[in-house]
Amino acid sequence: MPTRSRSWTRKTLRKLSGWLVYRYRVARRSVVSIEGVRIRIGRHMSRRVERALTKGGYEREELRLMGAVLSPEDVVLEVGAGLGLVSTYCAKRIGSNRVFAFEADPELEPCIRETYELNGVDPTLDMCAVVAHAGRVTLYRDKHLVSSSVVRRRVGARPVEVPGKALNYVVDKVRPTLLVIDAEGAERELFDGARLPGVSRIVLELHDRVIGPTGTDRVRAQLSNLGFEVDQGLSSPEHLVLRRNHGSSDRGAQDGVTSRTEIGDMSHSTPASRRLHSQESTASQEQR
Repeated sequence: MPTRSRSWTRKTLRKLSGWLVYRYRVARRSVVSIEGVRIRIGRHMSRRVERALTKGGYEREELRLMGAVLSPEDVVLEVGAGLGLVSTYCAKRIGSNRVFAFEADPELEPCIRETYELNGVDPTLDMCAVVAHAGRVTLYRDKHLVSSSVVRRRVGARPVEVPGKALNYVVDKVRPTLLVIDAEGAERELFDGARLPGVSRIVLELHDRVIGPTGTDRVRAQLSNLGFEVDQGLSSPEHLVLRRNHGSSDRGAQDGVTSRTEIGDMSHSTPASRRLHSQESTASQEQR
């Protein structure tokens, strides 16, 4: 056997061996359940996130609010999927074809998809940022990973460029009734020029420590101008539930559930193809 061929065989066997060892170690990691959602503890998680998951405190408030506002007829758009907990929770209750999740950090994709697999759901997942205007976005990777943000939160955060799609464009394609946002501070500019036709409720986490009181006041004012009121009975200082005023126009009613065929650009079965084409997004923005 030629030397080059033997070298290639050894490298291939080493890669295969490494992959098998990795899968074995992953399979041995413990799985916890939060509000009926199974999620695996992993080395990609910081100790803080791991403790929160183990104790059942991770995204507990978000899940409480989702349980209060989610209805079987909803179409859910989640901006900031994190570990996939909230989108899985929604998919288990209203069906995967009604849930659309976006996450900016590509390193979280394997974890999100594993969470979906563990729970037997398959929401549409698009690995890109959702921002006010389409284009390349600088994401600052945090040591906690799930806290990575387009806002530099800590000195030493590692910048990386990711694709960004405009909120208006995504809303026009998905046609959600319920908008769920945990954008780690990106909510400060997210609603600049926003149009939210068909959206009747919003569940929003405000990151006051990141955007400050001025930023949170700005977000509240923008949503008020769009015709949304805070549900004081459900909301807390950090987590808002907003409902559209009955007297305000939603600029287009929800016309049934959005099918995966209708938005085929977003919902093909492979991870790479579950993305809106950047050229189409940019062109759509220019038309607007």
